[in-house]
Amino acid sequence: QSARKYGFDVVEFEEGRVKPDNLNNNPAFFESVNGIPLHLVAKLRKPGCQLENISSVASVNTSLTMLPKKLTWSNAAMRHPENAFVLHVPEKVKQELYRAANECFDRGISVDDLDLVGDFPSRSFRSLKSFAVFVRNSLLHETGLVLLKGLDLDVFGKDDSDKMVACSKICYYLICNHIGAVDGSARGRLFDVKDNCINAMDGSLDNVLFSVSNCEANWHTDGASKDRVYDAVALLCIHPSSSGGKSKISNACNAYDAMSSMPKFLMNELLRPVARDILENGSGNKRRLSARSQLSRADSIMSLRISYNSYPIFVVQQDRMRFRYMRHWIESAHKKMHWRVPTLLRIAMDILDDTLDKGCCFHQSLNRGDVLICNNSCIAHGRDAFKNIPGKPPRHLVRAWMQVQKVDLLKPSNQPL
Repeated sequence: QSARKYGFDVVEFEEGRVKPDNLNNNPAFFESVNGIPLHLVAKLRKPGCQLENISSVASVNTSLTMLPKKLTWSNAAMRHPENAFVLHVPEKVKQELYRAANECFDRGISVDDLDLVGDFPSRSFRSLKSFAVFVRNSLLHETGLVLLKGLDLDVFGKDDSDKMVACSKICYYLICNHIGAVDGSARGRLFDVKDNCINAMDGSLDNVLFSVSNCEANWHTDGASKDRVYDAVALLCIHPSSSGGKSKISNACNAYDAMSSMPKFLMNELLRPVARDILENGSGNKRRLSARSQLSRADSIMSLRISYNSYPIFVVQQDRMRFRYMRHWIESAHKKMHWRVPTLLRIAMDILDDTLDKGCCFHQSLNRGDVLICNNSCIAHGRDAFKNIPGKPPRHLVRAWMQVQKVDLLKPSNQPL
């Protein structure tokens, strides 16, 4: 655990015992310890990565074995979130982003095709790189939450034109991929968060994401797979909602400390492995799944997959912590397994939800051009239900998942890229 915590891959373990060759060579010395376990020898590997192509970090999931720092908020920060969490994008950074986005659009380069190393000279983003280090430091070592303001998407066109959306996404991707490494392995580099007229709360539907519906999404972190975690989640607002859709933020580290006095038998429910539902990669709509994926969701197979997909809500080791939670996926997993949600677990989640509600210090709509970035292991986020009004632009946010810890190990936040 200690080796993995600091970014090493564990290749193999071997118990250091007396071997036949040892006895043959020096029986008098080795006979007294023959058959007794002496040492545990571990072969470790430090994963390599070229800093010039930092996107390669996202393909190596060291984040799963690295617990992030536990980041708590002071009362002052919670009373004045606009001072604690808001950063304004510097003018020089914006000019670098606008120039790069227009160039990409003119050359026909989309976000999915963009290659930072091949498409731009190494000094193209000098100001952005310095700013990204500052943001990364805030995410991993200070507050765990950053709200970026100041991006003017109207420079690419005021209507919902193809150019405006494409250039906005390129600016957003460049920001995210300098803060960390955008992880596009599950749903692409960027994912459009907008209502596709699907009810995520409809129990008759399967594998439907809240990010493609207009339903309320209560307190959660992103990612439901036991085998993959995301260090940070970001949201760009292209069009805010006409009605509802406010984002809300609460600190899970503060919530954990606040609940530490509750009875152990309740706290243990949040510290033991809990089954979660299985979400397939892709658009989050079962009707678009491949035949193979639909077969893998047969009841008999899903029971096995859900049983495996169990992990704690909180993992805490001294000053480090990981929080992974969405109550809906826990309840839907139990339903598919034909299990009742245990009474103690239900009570513990009630207390957790109430504690996060009390600690909510940000509950407002994002404005056009805002970028909200959360440490996905320390910060819980949610969203109110919303409604698109005919004649007005529909709510459109864009999500990115990032691996940040390994980037910080390779280039610590106190050093420029």
